[in-house]
Amino acid sequence: MASTLTEEQLDLVRAWAAQGVDLNGIQKRLASECGLHLTYMDVRFLLLDYGIEIAQPAEPAAAPAAAEAEGAAPAADEAADAGDAAAAAEAELPGGKAAGGVSVTIDELQLPGTLISGKVSFPSGGQGAWFIDQAGRLGWSDLSGQPTQYEMQDFQTQLMQLLRGAM
Repeated sequence: MASTLTEEQLDLVRAWAAQGVDLNGIQKRLASECGLHLTYMDVRFLLLDYGIEIAQPAEPAAAPAAAEAEGAAPAADEAADAGDAAAAAEAELPGGKAAGGVSVTIDELQLPGTLISGKVSFPSGGQGAWFIDQAGRLGWSDLSGQPTQYEMQDFQTQLMQLLRGAM
């Protein structure tokens, strides 16, 4: 899909990402402004392929000042947050369910025409079946609900860990 984008369309995507527009917003804008109907994962892969990062909103200046007033340095808070995130990612529970709540499993019997397939359920209530086809593309079937960006990131992380363990 990324090869069908013109330079002008890529410039639009870069500008939207610089403004902090999330993946869902970029997906909707590509459909409404460019007439391109891409899946959420296609947009995610597009950003990865072109090294486009979504700008994170700056924290208000009052938050670090309050942290310093309490005697905690902002850098220490960020390091603790990063440590918590890493610990949560490594704290996987039996059955592929991580502490974050996303549950990813691999099917014992693969779907026809796929390299590998499995199921996923998200804490927001969405669930579905995922697969990787012969071309190495990730696809979905029977996906109910719209997982959040963070749930999709958690899914991708867990899927990579499961695939590394299965090989």
